[in-house]
Amino acid sequence: AYFLFRLPDLTPLMDTLVILNLAFNNLFFFPVEVLNIKTLQVLVLRNNPIREIPNDISQLKTLKKFIISFNLLSELPPGLFLLDNLQHLDIAYNDISFIHNDIKKLRQLEILNIEGNQLSALPSGLLNLPLKRLRIENSFIHPLLWNEQNQNQPQKLIHLAALCFSRNNLRERYTDISEDIKKILDNCTACDCCSGPRYGRGLCLVQVYRNVFRFGRLPFYFHACSSSCRRAF
Repeated sequence: AYFLFRLPDLTPLMDTLVILNLAFNNLFFFPVEVLNIKTLQVLVLRNNPIREIPNDISQLKTLKKFIISFNLLSELPPGLFLLDNLQHLDIAYNDISFIHNDIKKLRQLEILNIEGNQLSALPSGLLNLPLKRLRIENSFIHPLLWNEQNQNQPQKLIHLAALCFSRNNLRERYTDISEDIKKILDNCTACDCCSGPRYGRGLCLVQVYRNVFRFGRLPFYFHACSSSCRRAF
């Protein structure tokens, strides 16, 4: 709470600092200097006008608690989900409307605060986490909005072709494939429904689970690789 616009020199503390509280300042950009603090376990950036977390946050391998609530974030970087030791994540009161399913990689996460965001459903990956506390108040998680989440655009033909190619193991038959096609075939993620390959965004559906994380019912969104997979799920 010193209304700082930039971080002071922390070089003498780079090998010893464990807790860093930068809350209530005027940091418009994430202070990348902290990424060099290899011993950091707690980072607090609450109440700053930060719009983006750098993907290099994955360098903070010892980080256990990360609070960046009351900022201006609209998305979370993939590098955040590579913090193997993270136990407490607070991103409350930002402008986040989507959380990638890679959050399931945070196997140590026990406390998650996502209240005050634009979320209308939760990523299905949360179901794999050992959460002991989840806060979702003041968000758009409401039954009236679940049907809107189910509105999908048609899948691109190139994505469906790649899915067909992969499902039928056609790489074994066609070995002479151009590099641009290989790049398309390698650019896939796991389907949330069948665990097979998914190309592009896929088709979204919302599934309601009861008595999860001490809530009566919670909606989780899944992304299916195809319309047949979506129907089967």
